Amino acid sequence: MNMHAGGAEDPLEAAAQRLDQALARVEGLTHKLRARADSAQTAEEAAEIAREVTHSTADDRARLAAALDASRAREMELQSAAQDASDALDRAIEELRQVFEAE
Repeated sequence: MNMHAGGAEDPLEAAAQRLDQALARVEGLTHKLRARADSAQTAEEAAEIAREVTHSTADDRARLAAALDASRAREMELQSAAQDASDALDRAIEELRQVFEAE
């Protein structure tokens, strides 16, 4: 697990792990449904199986897209906070230099 300072998990790493898990679920479902389709006795049964796969895949895709969007938004927030902290440190260092130069 990729951790940041303070023990927080990297949001992009967490999203990648969720993606891997979702893909594993999709693969498992695909194998299971393919076996059902192979044994389907009518075209209607095969079509129903195909609809199930399409619906499940669309749901997973939507959840993953939302998670990825949230992770990207959080990454941007963290980058902004890091820049703010860096700017504040730069100002503090400059103030300390001015104090020491004045002495």
